[in-house]
Amino acid sequence: MNFSKTTSYSLNILSYMANHSDENLSADFLYSQLGIPYQYLRQVLTNLSKNGFINSSRGRKGGFELARDASTIFIADIIELTEGLEGFNKCVLGFETCPFDNKCAIHDLWDESRNNILKILKETSLANLIIKQK
Repeated sequence: MNFSKTTSYSLNILSYMANHSDENLSADFLYSQLGIPYQYLRQVLTNLSKNGFINSSRGRKGGFELARDASTIFIADIIELTEGLEGFNKCVLGFETCPFDNKCAIHDLWDESRNNILKILKETSLANLIIKQK
C-alpha cells in the first residue's frame, strides 16, 4: 500500500513520538533521527499540532509531544488527516465508474479486502506500534 509522503512522514513522526512518549522532542532532534527534509518536517509538525495530534512548546526545553495517549490515535485517523480515506473507495483496476449491474471481475474480492484493510487501520493505534525494549 502506498501512502503520500505527507502520510508516511506523519506516521513516522507519530510512531517515533509514541516510542519516546516520555520525552519532549525538538524539530532538530526529529530531523536528526528521522531524516525527513527539515522544511517538510516543520510543515508536518505544524499540521499535526493544528489538528490535535501533538502539542508544541517553545523555549529552551521546548519541543513536541503527543497530545493524547498513543492508544487513542489510530492509523486511519492519521491517513484521514493527511490524504483522506477516499482512495480506498476507488476501483483497484482503475475504472472510473463501477455500475452495480456490470461489476469488474474482482469487485467483490477488492470490496472484502478493502473492508479488511480499513478495519485494521481503524483498530491499530500508535500504542500498537510501540517497540518494546528488552
